[in-house]
Amino acid sequence: MSKLIQYFLLLISLIGYILVGYYIERSNFPLLITVYSSLFLFAYILQKNSSADHFRVLLLSGILFRFCLIFSIPALSDDFYRFVWDGRIQQLGINPFDFTPAQFINQHSDPLLHQIFPYLNSPEYFSVYPKFCQTIFSIASGIGGDSLYHTIIILKTAIFLSELGTIFLLKALLSARKNAQSLQLIYALNPLVIIELSGNIHFEAFMILFTLMAVWFINQQRYLGSAAALTLAILTKLLPLIFIPLFIKKLDWQRTIKYCITCLMYAIILNLTLLNNTDRFLNFAESLRLYYGKFEFNGSIYLLFRSIGQMILSYNPIAVLSKIMIVFALSGMIWIYYRKLELLNGIFWLLVIYLAFSAVVHPWYLSPLVALSAFTRFRFALVWSALIPLSYYTYIKVPYEENYWITGIEYLLVCGFLIWELKKQVSPSTKI
Repeated sequence: MSKLIQYFLLLISLIGYILVGYYIERSNFPLLITVYSSLFLFAYILQKNSSADHFRVLLLSGILFRFCLIFSIPALSDDFYRFVWDGRIQQLGINPFDFTPAQFINQHSDPLLHQIFPYLNSPEYFSVYPKFCQTIFSIASGIGGDSLYHTIIILKTAIFLSELGTIFLLKALLSARKNAQSLQLIYALNPLVIIELSGNIHFEAFMILFTLMAVWFINQQRYLGSAAALTLAILTKLLPLIFIPLFIKKLDWQRTIKYCITCLMYAIILNLTLLNNTDRFLNFAESLRLYYGKFEFNGSIYLLFRSIGQMILSYNPIAVLSKIMIVFALSGMIWIYYRKLELLNGIFWLLVIYLAFSAVVHPWYLSPLVALSAFTRFRFALVWSALIPLSYYTYIKVPYEENYWITGIEYLLVCGFLIWELKKQVSPSTKI
C-alpha cells in the first residue's frame, strides 16, 4: 500500500471517529452503523497491508484517534452520569453505598447532582462499581468541581492514559513474537476499543491494563507485583476473580498460598474506606444480584434458552434462567482450568465462556477479548467486535426494544466464523 493511500485512509478514519464522538447519537442507527462499519473496514485494510515501515505511523494514529475523543461527551452510553454521581457524593463526604440516588436526591440541593439525576439509568440501585473505579470517580469529581464537562474530561484522560499503558504492555508481552508489531495493532487500531473505552468512558480499559500487568509481573517472577495488579483489576471490575485459578496454576503450593493471601490483604486494605461495614457490603452485593438477575441485553445462549422457556411458561424466566446460566458458565470455566493453556490464552477462553452465557453483553464487554486476541490464533472475537455494534439498533426508539433478528444474525455470523476456525484445527495454546 502506498503512503498516500495509507494517509488518506487514516484521515478518513480520523473524521469517522470525530463524527462518532461528537456528532452521531446512538438513536441514529443507520448513520452510526455506517461509520462504525467503515472504521472497521479501514482498520482491516490498514492492518492487513501494514509493514515495519508503516507500523509507527499506524500505532501513533491509534493513539491520536483515542486522544481526539477526550473532549467529547459520550453519546453511545449514559453510564458516565453514574460515574460523576458517585464521584460527586464522595466529594460531599457521602459513601456511594449508603444511599441510592433516588434516596439521596431530595436530601441535598447540590446543583450538579440535580443536573445529572434525570439521566441516571438505575437511580433506584446502589452503585455497582468497586473501589478502584470509585477512587477515579472521586479524583475526577474533585478536579472537575461543579462542571460536568470538566469531570468528563478528567475521566476520559484517565482512560486514555490506561490505554497508553495497555499498548506499552502489549509490546512487552509480544516482544518475543515474530509478528509482534502486527499483533499489537489488533488492539491499537480496533474501532470498538477506541470508541467504547476512550470515547464512552468504560473501565474495562483499566481491567485490561491491570490484567496484562499481572501477567507480565508473574512472567518476571515478581509475585507481589502480580498480586497487586490482579487485585486492582478485580477492584476495577469483579470479573477478573475468575482468573485467579489460572494464576495459581503457575505457582507451587507455597507461592499459591502467599499469592492468594497477598491479594486478599491488598483488597481488604484498599476497601477500608469504602465497604467497611456490613450494610455497605450488602448494599453493593444486592445491586450486583439485581444486575445479574434482572437485566438482559444482546445475550446469545441465554437468549436462546429464554425464548424456549418463554414459549413453554408464557413468561420471562430470567430469575431462574440467570442462575442456570451461571452453572453452565462455571462448568465451562472448570474445564478451562484443567486444560493446559498458557495464561493469557486461558483468560481469553474464560471470558469467551463468561460472555457466551451472559444475559447482558454490551459492546464494550468485548474489549478485553480484543486485547487477548493478540495471544491466540483465533480471530472470531475480532469478527464479533465488528458485529456487536449492531446491538445499538436497540436504541433506535424509546422505549428501548431489542431486535432479536439482528441479535441472531450477529451470533450466527460469529459462531459460523468460529466453526470455520475450529475446522482449520487452529490450536488455542499459543505461547506468550
